[in-house]
Amino acid sequence: MSAHAASAATRISWSDIEGWYTDDQAAALSAFKGSCARILRLSPSAPLDTKGGDPVYGRAGDWQPACKAAAKVGSGAANARGFFQHWFVPVRFPAARGLFTGYYEPEMKGSLTRHGVYQTPVLAPPAGFRMVAGGGSFPTRAQIEDGALDTDKLALVWLESPIDAFFLHVQGSGRVRLETGEIVRLSFAAKTGHPYTSIGKLLVEHGEMPLEEVSMQTIRAWLSAHPAEGRALMRENESYIFFRILRDVDPSSGPPGAEGIPLTPGRSLAVDRSVHPLGTLLFLTTEHPTADGTNSVEVRRLMVAQDTGSAIKGLQRGDIFFGSGEEAGEIAGRMKAEGELIALVPKDIAP
Repeated sequence: MSAHAASAATRISWSDIEGWYTDDQAAALSAFKGSCARILRLSPSAPLDTKGGDPVYGRAGDWQPACKAAAKVGSGAANARGFFQHWFVPVRFPAARGLFTGYYEPEMKGSLTRHGVYQTPVLAPPAGFRMVAGGGSFPTRAQIEDGALDTDKLALVWLESPIDAFFLHVQGSGRVRLETGEIVRLSFAAKTGHPYTSIGKLLVEHGEMPLEEVSMQTIRAWLSAHPAEGRALMRENESYIFFRILRDVDPSSGPPGAEGIPLTPGRSLAVDRSVHPLGTLLFLTTEHPTADGTNSVEVRRLMVAQDTGSAIKGLQRGDIFFGSGEEAGEIAGRMKAEGELIALVPKDIAP
């Protein structure tokens, strides 16, 4: 199916959405207000997202009346649900169910200086860096690790574990606990443009584990048990992420996503921006595992498209932000389930 097959989306009723009337849409409304702050700054004729998006979503001016009204909605789930039903219409895409995964903001040990066990750098982008599709002549991950850039000059922090560093690149943000106990928060700044390669997929191809067993936990365990082979495997992913330090941010606030606003645990969704523009509303039906992996929990929830990722491709594909810390990581690392997205689009442009 092409990226823009969503334009054949058809209108459905609210009662067709399983879980619509039991979801607490107040949480989604709070997240949506963050996106509205960006949408209201756009010209009415501007696209919702610089990366495009399916025509079913319209342009910024189609969303701005709802965004202005959102600020005046009273508290509580009933008021939030009434707001969404007044301003939007649900539409279903002519697509099969897709894959949904999870991500989180990890915490790891690090130092502001290179010493002892702290030997793995997290780098800021070089001065004047511009991403080139395909990476161009810019160094790959392996070349950067071998000294192609001035690491000492670009290092923001030094981590205890190269495995932590790799998963920081996968997650796109993180908290680094220094020896003093201070927390340094890191956020995505740029990427090289070289293609992203899933090392979980490589482990399956190499016969190291079956596909159904692949998770962040099993990948991390394999890397820890095979340090030399693990380093070589991680270097097969040529993509490299640069970071920036977040300053003067609320410790309880989520990291900023691609939209530039703090992510909301359980409500922010990373999407393929060529299909779903940032700031749009998507009702997700799927399930996620419990932290211990022994059970699953139904997800029937209104989400806001507020982030993206190299591995997120396609109409029915998404990555749920689960929050920060160990428990969020246990859930996100195991999250891999089929599901469906139903879009909410402004009434005036609904099919």
